[in-house]
Amino acid sequence: MATSIDRICDCLQVLEGLTGRIEMAQEMGSFLGILENPERAPFIYLVQGQLAPPFRGGETGMSTKLVLRAIGLALEKAEIPLTSSPEKKLEELGDMGNLVEHLFSGRQGESLPFLDVFQTLENLALRGGEGSQEEKIRELATLFLKISPLSSRFVARFVVGKLRLGVGDATIIDALAHWQGGKPAKPPIENGYNLCSDLGRIATLLGSDGLDAVRQLRPSPGFPIRMALCERLSSGEEIFEKIGPCAVESKYDGFRCQVHTDGTNVQIFSRNLEETTTMFPEIVEGTRALFGNRTAIFEGEALGYNAETGGYHPFQVTITRKRKHNVKEKSDEVPLKMLVFDLMYLDGESWLDFPFLERRRKMESLFPTRIFSVEEEETAPSGVFGTSRLIMADHPSTIDLFFDEVLEEGFEGIIAKRKEGAYTAGSRNFNWIKLKRSYKDALSDTLDLVIIGFYRGKGQRTRLGIGAILTAAYDREQDKFVSIARIGSGLTEAQWITLRAMLEESTLPQRPPSVLSDIQPEYWVEPKFVVRVRADDITRSPQHMCGRREGEEEGYALRFPRMTGEPRADKNPLDATTVLEIKNLYQKQKNLLVRHRPTTGDT
Repeated sequence: MATSIDRICDCLQVLEGLTGRIEMAQEMGSFLGILENPERAPFIYLVQGQLAPPFRGGETGMSTKLVLRAIGLALEKAEIPLTSSPEKKLEELGDMGNLVEHLFSGRQGESLPFLDVFQTLENLALRGGEGSQEEKIRELATLFLKISPLSSRFVARFVVGKLRLGVGDATIIDALAHWQGGKPAKPPIENGYNLCSDLGRIATLLGSDGLDAVRQLRPSPGFPIRMALCERLSSGEEIFEKIGPCAVESKYDGFRCQVHTDGTNVQIFSRNLEETTTMFPEIVEGTRALFGNRTAIFEGEALGYNAETGGYHPFQVTITRKRKHNVKEKSDEVPLKMLVFDLMYLDGESWLDFPFLERRRKMESLFPTRIFSVEEEETAPSGVFGTSRLIMADHPSTIDLFFDEVLEEGFEGIIAKRKEGAYTAGSRNFNWIKLKRSYKDALSDTLDLVIIGFYRGKGQRTRLGIGAILTAAYDREQDKFVSIARIGSGLTEAQWITLRAMLEESTLPQRPPSVLSDIQPEYWVEPKFVVRVRADDITRSPQHMCGRREGEEEGYALRFPRMTGEPRADKNPLDATTVLEIKNLYQKQKNLLVRHRPTTGDT
């Protein structure tokens, strides 16, 4: 029997009232069990605030202005009198969903099938062209008049992109496992998700064919593989102690690209699995020329090429290629070179579990490759594609020597790779280890933190409208963003103004469910913007929630934090620096202090 939109929204209301990840997962998992199988994927996308898996992209709904017009039209049709305009009432209530529920309170509504309502939402998103706005307004107004006030609350929030349930992907994976019997089901579900990045697809497979179907999932062109991540260590000696003789590559600062070809279509996905195919036509054309009708998935870094020097542009120039308009003109101005560093799939076969050196050898047979010595300066490939610069290190000193060389050439650092290591999709482990800086007397590496709030400026910053931001690290165990630093430096005035405009589009009336913070900013924002941050060191603090567990009085904070630039569009909030990384960096910092502490007799 088809599930009604009212039953769906009853579940959303329960989820909205929960704060613990375990409780959310149990509630959602139990609800998945009563749905019809065709309803499961749309339900999961709805909870994610999407109409499809996030990597498919596309708009999810309508602007606030259009939704207010739809509300006005619905009130007019229902002959409901108003004491003030919807715009004024929205200012008072601060939430589009609460506004619609309030205005239509007392109406019974029809018990429409959930899939019919979901189809209407898809139609709203797909409408385009002349007259489409008016059609959207009429269709949404009709929907408001048909459904209950509670369902209107969640539909309105969804179409303006502010569902805000606080249910992250990790919680949905736990929910799917709960539905399938508990903890033993979680590893295959998580692995399946890492291979296809589509929790709706996973739910549908579970409902139709069970866990075995998910266990049998393999990479498939068109479904991005969640990218492998690096651990970090402080020196060549530490790297060698951890993984022994290893392969070491240059670490580049460009666009991390995962390229898929099914023999006909080429797709490119970014670090956060956003499709960027149309932005990089030279990579598309190069892939077609290289692979023809073969199928493949490979990964690398795309860098802006400087024809005058024969080298690469800094990231600030490369990032100008991320655009939807005037792509051809910009590609002529800043052409890209893609340095391939891994192969995950070829001709219908997964290469994920092959040892790294085997993947590398196969990759070198496919792409133009140049062998560099440790101290030889890297040069760009002649065509679009090349392979990443790679050396073999049989001693810690070789790692350190190569590290010094790449820094001198202006690169970010190095990536050491376990020779026999598999490509561990969606995982951070010591198969890949990054060394970006030398970690001497302070926290020299950068952190990627999520903005969770901001403060209006004071004094000279009053005219900018923003004076500081509140940032958070990601707690994987809790699936929450936990406060770590208030930051008020690092940007130019123009950058502060740009940042304020971005944040004002995402302000929320209250703390997001996915955020933990004892500190109250002047404005909460949706946790989706990632900024790169430097700090002098990490300290313990009773003010911040990062790393603080129940019964503890102190978390972790940053001393003298500053931003290195505006938010990075290529970073996903879930890929932000984790609490575990903060703890590890704090411990390394303590060890360095002990190591450098003067002993008796030092002068």
